[in-house]
Amino acid sequence: MNLFGELRNLLAGDISIKIANITGEKEDKVKLVVDGLISTFIGGLMKRVANEAGATTLMNVLQKGKLDGSINEKISTYVVDRESLSPLLEKGSSYVSMLLPDKKSSIATMISKYAGVRNSSATMILGLVAAVTLDKLGKITISQGLDKLALSNYLLEQKGSLLDETPEDLQPKMIDVLGLSVFMSQEIKPIQYAPAAPIKSASVQSTVTEKPVREQKVTYSTKNYEESESSSLKSFPSWLLPSVLVLVVLSALGYFAATYDWSSLNTSSDSLKDSAQMEEVTGVEIDTNSLPKDTVTAKIDSATLAKEAEKTVALNLPDGQKIELQQGSFVLSIAKYLGDSTAKANRVFTIDNVTFETNTAAFTMGADRPVFDLAKVLQAYPKAQIKLTAFTDNTIDSLQSKRLTARRAVAVRNILIQQGINPIRIDFAGKGSHNAIASNATEEGRAKNRRIELKVVRK
Repeated sequence: MNLFGELRNLLAGDISIKIANITGEKEDKVKLVVDGLISTFIGGLMKRVANEAGATTLMNVLQKGKLDGSINEKISTYVVDRESLSPLLEKGSSYVSMLLPDKKSSIATMISKYAGVRNSSATMILGLVAAVTLDKLGKITISQGLDKLALSNYLLEQKGSLLDETPEDLQPKMIDVLGLSVFMSQEIKPIQYAPAAPIKSASVQSTVTEKPVREQKVTYSTKNYEESESSSLKSFPSWLLPSVLVLVVLSALGYFAATYDWSSLNTSSDSLKDSAQMEEVTGVEIDTNSLPKDTVTAKIDSATLAKEAEKTVALNLPDGQKIELQQGSFVLSIAKYLGDSTAKANRVFTIDNVTFETNTAAFTMGADRPVFDLAKVLQAYPKAQIKLTAFTDNTIDSLQSKRLTARRAVAVRNILIQQGINPIRIDFAGKGSHNAIASNATEEGRAKNRRIELKVVRK
């Protein structure tokens, strides 16, 4: 079981009921709060330890707070009533302030709206979740002998499960509040902090013991190569090689003189003189104006140019923007749909020509261009709200494919946000290999299943 599951089990059952009694909230809503806060707090810690300063702060909190698993062992004694719980909540609240500065209020507000509880209840449970989460990490650090780097990588290993363990409706809000957009779209890689710079001191002189270099004996051959070479050449007369070379050169020059067309030196390559020679031979008058001036230049078919021009459409958007879109593209379809006041919401479009490198959330070269066009359309229709849902084929296991598609949906969402679209307007989900629209038995079918769908939730 991963870290999320262990913490969820710890705060479930009787503990959840007691928390509901203390806060005065319904038990089902308390469960939503606890599940949402576990994911949110761990997600915040992941981002925090991505740099060395954050990892150092986390390690200091664990060590100075003497967090070793003892809180979780007697958690039931803390949730008897508000008075017995208060000291633990104070500790947890101070931990949140140290590790996620300026996030406490926004996290509580987000969770209270998501679960439908009072802000004060969300704040209280946040303190409890922070305390038990850090106590669990403290125990892991001690039992496994982790330093700050190993602890950071342990947390980052949980990144793949973060979206799986976070309720789908909460994912976009959590990512925005914690600022995880770029972080979530990146590949999971072990981190390595840069080594500290050496400290120089004038008063302390370091002594370096040099490793003794073993002397190597070099033996040279006593063979006289000059004598062997000269002896091998003595069998041939010294005048033979130069004589052969002279004969070869003279033969080549004679052949060239006999075969070259010397009359061509007096003939111009100009197309008019060429045509005159042709007239003399054939007796036919040649129109030199019809001859190409530059035989390297390819002919331009005007019909082909016209056909290419028909492939793009100039579209005037309501906000004054004018964009060129490909005929039949999904962006053009969405623009027309949003501009049609009679069309109802909840229509789904498949985002075409947006592809990714294999098993990554990195766009293939130029594949993000339609997303920038989509951003312009969404800017022109500020009331529109959308949901991005990514799918893939079945070439990787179910859990990996769900994580991969979530990262790809986030990557598209990130571009839209960077182009000025309010994050509140964009929900996302990763569905893995579910809802296949073609057979995965062929490459063509798998390519169709690797897609991102856009649903217009509100116009």
